[in-house]
Amino acid sequence: MRQIKSSIAALCMTIAAVAAPAETLAISEYGKITSTLPWAVAFKKGFLRQDGLDITDIVSSSGGGSGLRNILATGMGVGQVGTTTAVAAINQGVDLRIVACTTDHLGDLTWATMKGSSIRSLKDLAGKRVAFTAPRSTTEIVLRIAIARAGLTGKVDMIAIGGLGPGLTALGQGTVAATPLVDPALSLEPDKYRVLFYGYDVFPKFNGAVVVATPELMRQHPDKLRALLRARRRAVDFMEKNRDETALIYSQVFGFSLADAKKLLPKYFVWGQFSHGEFSKEGLDATSSGMQLVGLINKPVDWSKIVDQSFLAPDLQRKLW
Repeated sequence: MRQIKSSIAALCMTIAAVAAPAETLAISEYGKITSTLPWAVAFKKGFLRQDGLDITDIVSSSGGGSGLRNILATGMGVGQVGTTTAVAAINQGVDLRIVACTTDHLGDLTWATMKGSSIRSLKDLAGKRVAFTAPRSTTEIVLRIAIARAGLTGKVDMIAIGGLGPGLTALGQGTVAATPLVDPALSLEPDKYRVLFYGYDVFPKFNGAVVVATPELMRQHPDKLRALLRARRRAVDFMEKNRDETALIYSQVFGFSLADAKKLLPKYFVWGQFSHGEFSKEGLDATSSGMQLVGLINKPVDWSKIVDQSFLAPDLQRKLW
């Protein structure tokens, strides 16, 4: 009898393992941009292995289409990508829905020049070459609006430089007069660069990244999707109350020293960089108008057709349209 019970127990464990296999979560630019930090905290603190989840790894990407491909390749049917990437993919026929907002603020995105440059304000960029990362990117959207508001439309040579790293190289070589700049260089080398403007000066709210899910996951495993969004919310709550441990995780995952992580982290809480999952109408409207500006779309996004808030906790759901 004891042997039979042991066999039954072993069989049950096998069935459970088959029913809830270990999975990999795809997060675009994980460990590279600070808005992905809640996922690192959720992973390190074990929140992604609670409530029926068994996520044993997080896979990163360089953003854009590669992030979307990772989501579809992992088999989970859910992950984080940039909002512009999500909208473009859905418009091209990829069957996805946006189910949560992960950041509604542009954070530390700035345009900067070298400290010794004669350029001291946005107005001084007239007649100069200024970089953005890639065509139809968030950096192009922000730069075009900033240039227009400064009355410099047609007076600045805006070029796609290929990324943040190439932009810094071009700035150092004098190929461009200003380039997008983010941490760690922004805060850790303050004597090297001069900030001309922040992204949030242009868009106080901007929906930069979202969680997307396949309709199959939403239909077949709604509890798993809710558990995933709960785990991330739990991580954000943890971060707000446990700054020192959050800084330690930040340093481990992003490759900073602990001292640097403690220096970099506080401002993100001041900015409200880490959404609990809720959307804002202002952020969605800014993203939609920006995408129209750079030709990603030819009419405003009908968010009601592609955003599904039903998997968020009721207190996070908002009236958006």
